Parts: sequence; structure tokens; C-alpha cells
Amino acid sequence: MKTGNLTIRPDSVVTSLIYDETKGRAVGVQVIDRLTKKSTEYFARVIFVNAACLNTNLILLNSTSRRFPSGFGNDNGLLGKFVAFQNYRGTVNASYNGPLDKYYYGRRPTQPMMPNFRNVHKQETDFLRGYMVFFGAGRGVGEANEIGAAYKDALSEAGDWFVSVMMQGETIPKESNHVRLSTDRKDEWGVPLLVTSVDYDDNDVRSMKDFFNTVQEMFDRAGCRDMQPNDSHQAPGLDIHEMGGCRMGKDPKTSLLDRWNAFHSCSNVYVTDGACMTSVSTQNPSLTFMAITARAANHAVEELKKGNI
Repeated sequence: MKTGNLTIRPDSVVTSLIYDETKGRAVGVQVIDRLTKKSTEYFARVIFVNAACLNTNLILLNSTSRRFPSGFGNDNGLLGKFVAFQNYRGTVNASYNGPLDKYYYGRRPTQPMMPNFRNVHKQETDFLRGYMVFFGAGRGVGEANEIGAAYKDALSEAGDWFVSVMMQGETIPKESNHVRLSTDRKDEWGVPLLVTSVDYDDNDVRSMKDFFNTVQEMFDRAGCRDMQPNDSHQAPGLDIHEMGGCRMGKDPKTSLLDRWNAFHSCSNVYVTDGACMTSVSTQNPSLTFMAITARAANHAVEELKKGNI
């Protein structure tokens, strides 16, 4: 049985894909050494672009050629568009009368997650899609209004029990939410900076308000008190799980990647990280990315065996 060799090259900044006009396919990538700034080209029959959603979009947008003047595979002008993320703006904190003779040790020993329960089988709210929630509970430290040894003793005493909950909401992919390359600013390796133009909309606010109302009702029935809903108003860039910009689909007019995550216009280049997604859902997406990647890698191997790529 033949086995391949894996070479990991650290301190490498991938700037673009190399497209061969005569062969009609991508043949490699251009890489700049992070430390020496030396440019090197690497060649391969199959290329997977998985630099994490936003950097994948950056590399593809920066991969221009006579065939793809506005970015790799960007025949329909949708590269970098329909970027979405997950909404973490809403949290609710409360206190409750827990057992004062009990405490816990360790980092976040209680962190249950409740899947989305809104609009699951039918549209039932004034907002689209839904949200999942993360619960946490524990005890803080006692009030420390003293100094010296008394201060230390106060900090060693457990405080009141608290419960907290955070939303992880689905935002709706929109063409207006996009990323693009800067026309006048570059990083230290000469790569154009990525400009993000992404924001919340009314649907996100309505979803968050429903989260506030529902959680406070749950807390009230559970006997919690001193409930404190909070909207952080944080920018989308402070969230995680960015997705989109190089969406998959059946129709080359509305998507860039095919059912196997290869480009409609260049079948030996695959994208299987968050950039390929058409929707963010409400769950953590990492396992989905891994499954999609395994599926695409298997397809690439089969296509190589058939001599199709």
C-alpha cells in the first residue's frame, strides 16, 4: 500500500491561487514567507482552500486572472457576498436561592445547551429562524469590603448562587452582508486588506427580544430573582462562526461551488470551511465542516482515480 507524505510549512501566507489559462484549471498557490517575505509557488493537481471563512474569501478574491478578473470562480459576482454569522448579543443573568452548604470546583462544570425551539416545524413568530441557548450556574465570591486578612477571608467565602443564559441566534444571509478587498490598503506582505461590511437587521433584534421574554418567563417559573437582560450591542466581528461568501449550490448562477464543494467553473479546487455554507443554523458548525471536508476529499480521490481532474 502506497502512503503519501504530508509536509506542513509554517510561517506561510497564502496570497492567491495560480490559474493556468492553457490548461483551464488551477495548478497551485502562491505563498509568501511570513518572516523573509520571499515568494514561493507550490503546485498540485487538487487544491483545498480552507483558511477559515473570511481568509478563504480574501484568498479567492485576490486570485485574479484573465479567466477570473474579479476573483477566483466569480463568474456570477457573488464571491464575498451572503456572509452570515451567529448572534450572541443577548444574555440574561439572575440569582436564586441555592443550597448555601454546597459549592463546586472546576471550570464551568454546568453548561447545558438547549437546541432551538422556535419556528422548527412552521413559522410561528414575527422573526425568521431561531436560536439555541447556553445555560450556566454557579456561585460567586463573597463581598469583600475589608482590607488585609479580612479581605482575603471574604474572598474565600462563597457568594450567592447565580444562573446565566446566552443566546446563539441564526442570522439570515443577505447579499448586502459582504466582504471585499481594499483598493488602497495592504498588509505587510502586500496582500490587500479585507473590508467587512456586515451588520444586524430587524430580524436579529426581534429574535433577541423573544429570547429575553422567553428566558425571563422560564427563570420566573424556576423561582429565580433579580433578572437582568442585557444587549451587548457588540459588533458582528466580535462573534464567531462566520460563514458564507463562497456558497455551494446546484445552480452556477446562484452559487460558486457544486454539490461536492468544488467550483462550478474549476473542478479541481474545493472549499469546505465556513465560506461554503449557505446558512449558519443555530448550532456549532465545526463537525459539519469536518463532515463536508471528508466527503469532498473522498470525491476528489475518486475523481483523480477516474482521471477527471
